[in-house]
Amino acid sequence: MPNAHHPYVESVTFAGRPIPLKRPMAAFSARRLEAILPQIAALNAAGKSQGDAAAALETTVGTLRHWLDITGTTWVNVKRRGPYSSRA
Repeated sequence: MPNAHHPYVESVTFAGRPIPLKRPMAAFSARRLEAILPQIAALNAAGKSQGDAAAALETTVGTLRHWLDITGTTWVNVKRRGPYSSRA
């Protein structure tokens, strides 16, 4: 359950424009996200993999994917895996 003592925000600012979030986020988390959005955008533009980007940001791939999901950002270098054959 969210802590009622933290104010929540529904958008973050990147490059002078507001980006609406899919769901509200605590203000302190939104400030951190605003601080690293330029790095995420640069790594995405450089065509880095999500694993490389997570390592550069010193976080996990799961956290990076959560940030991408909540901001509605599409990652350009996604290598699709599969389909896998059910026969060996």
